[in-house]
Amino acid sequence: MKRAMLMLLALGLLAGSLSASARVERLPELDAAFSMIEEGNIFLERYNELTGAHIQARYKYGLPYFFGGKDTKYLMTLRKPMETTRYYRTNQQYVYGFDCSGFTQWINSEAGKPKHDKLSSMILHYVKYAKNHLPIKDLPAEELHEHLRVGDFLVAKIRARHIMMYIGTLADYGFTAENAPELKDYLSYPLVIHDGPNPFHPQWYEQYIQENNLQATTNGGVMVSIIGVPASAMPLSVTSNNELYHYFELEGYQLTLYDLDLATSYVWFRM
Repeated sequence: MKRAMLMLLALGLLAGSLSASARVERLPELDAAFSMIEEGNIFLERYNELTGAHIQARYKYGLPYFFGGKDTKYLMTLRKPMETTRYYRTNQQYVYGFDCSGFTQWINSEAGKPKHDKLSSMILHYVKYAKNHLPIKDLPAEELHEHLRVGDFLVAKIRARHIMMYIGTLADYGFTAENAPELKDYLSYPLVIHDGPNPFHPQWYEQYIQENNLQATTNGGVMVSIIGVPASAMPLSVTSNNELYHYFELEGYQLTLYDLDLATSYVWFRM
């Protein structure tokens, strides 16, 4: 009994310390986005703790990435892609999830927002979207949070176009120089949530595939990444499918870098 009371007290103190330093607020966009991340994800846990939300992960290992995935009725079923790509083969079954824009369109729908346009239009049609493009590309990464709102989109092209949703900063989720010393210089850098290729999700989904005796594979899923950190400052890296991924180990979570230095074009976009 005494031990249980001490544990509750410790949790209460942790919540208080997080609340004192954090600024994340509960929003329908975050409720939706975090429901598609894996069980035990550090950002989901902190979001619930800081906001009083009780969002549960819908899927143990999070929602997988599937090229062309837009349709909710197929989620977590086995499907073959419509075309062969860098990572996908039409004769191979994959666990069906959203692709990057399928994920953000679903978030908008869950949050009562209209659909966003095609990624090519969001990047290229500056006249049409003059009021929606945020003129902040030339700002230092540590200043971007002063101009961004949770729910804003980053649309970028590194070989292929990709869309991500801004969710705040490490400081917003209660990370400090004391509890995340490797990231102390990047606590105000933008964090994004997105669905795309990732070197860690295939490892998790191998367990799912084995548990369910499936003849299938996958190549990524919903993840949180950081923007603006120089790749040379990332302490860890891994190569998967001939791609080099840089990341931090953050309380057991692999926080990957989305490297805008490699992007041929990108824009911050507000609905």
